[in-house]
Amino acid sequence: MVLDLSYNQFRESIPPGLGVCSMLRVLKAGHNNLNGNLPDELFNATSLECLSFPNNGLQGILDGAHIAKLLDLVILDLGANDLRGKIPGSTGQLKRLQELHLDYNSMSGELPSTLSNCTDLITINLKGNSFSGELGKVNFSTLHNLRTLDLLYNNFTGAVPESIYSCRNLTALRLSGNNLNGQLSPRIGNLKSLTFLSLGQ
Repeated sequence: MVLDLSYNQFRESIPPGLGVCSMLRVLKAGHNNLNGNLPDELFNATSLECLSFPNNGLQGILDGAHIAKLLDLVILDLGANDLRGKIPGSTGQLKRLQELHLDYNSMSGELPSTLSNCTDLITINLKGNSFSGELGKVNFSTLHNLRTLDLLYNNFTGAVPESIYSCRNLTALRLSGNNLNGQLSPRIGNLKSLTFLSLGQ
């Protein structure tokens, strides 16, 4: 079952009743005026493969226990909202996850090391938040399918981790607008597919 309500003028909060739709696989309601938290009941729709609410006014945090229920999730797109808090460690249980979009929120904290368990990831887009800590806490070498890593405008520190140079399918790497230091490893030459590299600021 697919429910696509994108590009309308829906307001108020997300109806909790959507959580009883046990056959719901795709739920899209991006580019509306939705607000409030993601209702707890929504995560009872455990067949969801795509949960997409970009460009709304959603608030609150991503609850780890709730995220862990959506084991079939392939796409999680909550970009351009007002979510806060950390990426829960339980995100690493989403073994089918291919796209993670949390860009332009108010999220913070370090990236969970468990992210390296999501070995099907193709896109990680976390730009425009307040994430911090060292990127080396994530072992990127397990993310063999990763093509896009966009961490623009955060507060990451330390060096570019060696494990990133193992992502041989990486086509776009943007680390601009952080507090990274050190040198790039000669192993950057391993990224034969790279067509976009941004290290400004």
